[in-house]
Amino acid sequence: MERAAKTLAALDVEIDVIITSPRLRAKQTAAIVAQRLKAENRVVEDARLAGDFGPRALAAILSEHPGANEVMLVGHEPDMSRTAGAVIGGASLDFKPGSIACVSLPNPAAMSGELAWFVPPKILALGRK
Repeated sequence: MERAAKTLAALDVEIDVIITSPRLRAKQTAAIVAQRLKAENRVVEDARLAGDFGPRALAAILSEHPGANEVMLVGHEPDMSRTAGAVIGGASLDFKPGSIACVSLPNPAAMSGELAWFVPPKILALGRK
């Protein structure tokens, strides 16, 4: 996850809030990204990301952060793949550990968006040479 965090920092990605599952590995991932993005004070735990996470939970979470335009979610499989896929029109995504994606949701209440980009860990590994 360190490579993904480095990539996000190199791209000057700005995150308003990082919402993470309270499970240990997700919290560790969120902390790594937050440190690289100098956003340690913007990490929030949400138990809804710990299991049975789907579009309905996503809508509820986003409604609780109305001023946040750039939201990062750190959760678990297979929920993240299914939820992102549903939001972008039923696509099939495979979030391997260390994958990062950007989904644009112009109207979060509608739960209809588009995949802006998806980077699997194999691509991120190319930058470590």
